[in-house]
Amino acid sequence: MRSKTILSAAAFTVAFALSAAFASLFITKTQIAESVFIPVSGYKSTSCFKHKNNSATADKISALIAEDNSNGRSRKNHRVGEDVRPSFTSSEFSEYTEAVEQYVDESSSMKVSGLPGDFQIEWREHMKAWRDYSDFLNRMKKSSNRNALSDEELENTDDFHSREIDRTWQIVLQSGVRYGADID
Repeated sequence: MRSKTILSAAAFTVAFALSAAFASLFITKTQIAESVFIPVSGYKSTSCFKHKNNSATADKISALIAEDNSNGRSRKNHRVGEDVRPSFTSSEFSEYTEAVEQYVDESSSMKVSGLPGDFQIEWREHMKAWRDYSDFLNRMKKSSNRNALSDEELENTDDFHSREIDRTWQIVLQSGVRYGADID
């Protein structure tokens, strides 16, 4: 009985080693990713892989993110993307809504065609989140639309849009870091 168990274990080990050696013939070096943990503030990643560093791609993504940040900062008196939205009934609300719309128009029109496909999709999802928020703000400029919602519903909807923007932004940043972009 004991020799049968030893023989079975030896046969399994040999078969496993041969199958691993055979499978390694089909793996090319370009398919193996660098294993690097890349933390991005506030983003919980389940992936620990970084694409091979392509400096041209990394530079393009870094430039896109820097331009997007600049677009958000350049809005008149409002820094788009910060938690400084005026109340829905204040005189500044209309200006803020306009600033968000201008930011969305500028950042949505930035060229992403030369960037990796997955990054383009993530960027478009982020811009869609901003567009949805801009549309919501524009609807809330009308008092009849605002009055149809309670204060709590207004705040909850605004919070939902903010969370969606933050979520998609973290995905964009994480993707940028995977491609080697400099994220500040």
